[in-house]
Amino acid sequence: MLFISSLNALSYEKSQNIVIDTQHKLMWQDNKAAKEYLETFQSAKVYCEQIILNGYIDWRVPTIGEMIKIIDVKNTDPIAKEFQNVQRKTYITNSTFVEDSLLTWGVDFSTGKILTVNKEDMNHIRCVREIK
Repeated sequence: MLFISSLNALSYEKSQNIVIDTQHKLMWQDNKAAKEYLETFQSAKVYCEQIILNGYIDWRVPTIGEMIKIIDVKNTDPIAKEFQNVQRKTYITNSTFVEDSLLTWGVDFSTGKILTVNKEDMNHIRCVREIK
C-alpha cells in the first residue's frame, strides 16, 4: 500500500450534488449515490456513463491520478472536507494495476491509502468529469 499526500488540490467549491476542484478543473459527484452505491470495475464504468448530475451527462470513472488529488493523508479525515457524501471505505478507479490485469487501483477514504482491489469486488464509486 502507498500513502500519497495531495498538496495541489486546494481550491474546492461545493454545489448541490457536486464538488468542483477549480485548480484541476474537475467536477466530482457528491450526491447520496456516491455514499451508497457499490459497483465492480465494469459496472462502475456503465454507471458513470449513465448518470445525469446537475445537467451534465459526460461523467466517467476517475483515474488513480485524479482520485489522489482529493486526498490529503496529513489530515485525520483524508478526503477534502467539501465532500459530504462519503463512505470511509475503498473507492475504485479506472486505472488497472499493470502487474495484474485482474486488479485495479483504489483509494481507502478512511486512511488515504492507495491499494489494489479485485476488479470483480464491489466497491464504492465517485464519478468525475472534466470542466471544459
